[in-house]
Amino acid sequence: MNSEGMSRSPKVPTLLRRVGFSFLLGAGLFVLGAVLQGLMHQRGITGLSIYVDDLVLAVLAGLVVFAYEQRRSKDIRQKLEVVSAMNHHVRNALQTISYVPYTEQAKQILLIQQSVNRIQWALREILPGETMEGQARPQAVVTEMKQPRTGSLGREP
Repeated sequence: MNSEGMSRSPKVPTLLRRVGFSFLLGAGLFVLGAVLQGLMHQRGITGLSIYVDDLVLAVLAGLVVFAYEQRRSKDIRQKLEVVSAMNHHVRNALQTISYVPYTEQAKQILLIQQSVNRIQWALREILPGETMEGQARPQAVVTEMKQPRTGSLGREP
């Protein structure tokens, strides 16, 4: 079995890089807070106005967390789409295999081979999350995509 398409794995930053980035971001916010505090002290700002720098830092920290959560949410949505697509293709291929005993003997091997090709295509193309250029979908996938999608009992999913 050729595992060329399955060898790709997502680039995950190392723990050291993530910790370093977190500390660098924290140090940057600290320096910004210290500079704002120094400027306010130098200009003689006191009272409630002194809390403006805390508000600015809170807004910046909130924006950083929001940006992180948006990126994380996008990544999770993409992973769920891949899982959904894999589920669709593998279930359809397995459904075909489960009906093989009820077909004429001459078509059984062909149907099983088409189902195996479909699962291999899904593992190679969908699971990595990107379609390789020049790779054609198996005929079973092309045919199924032209037909309306139905569930295992003949109902719409």
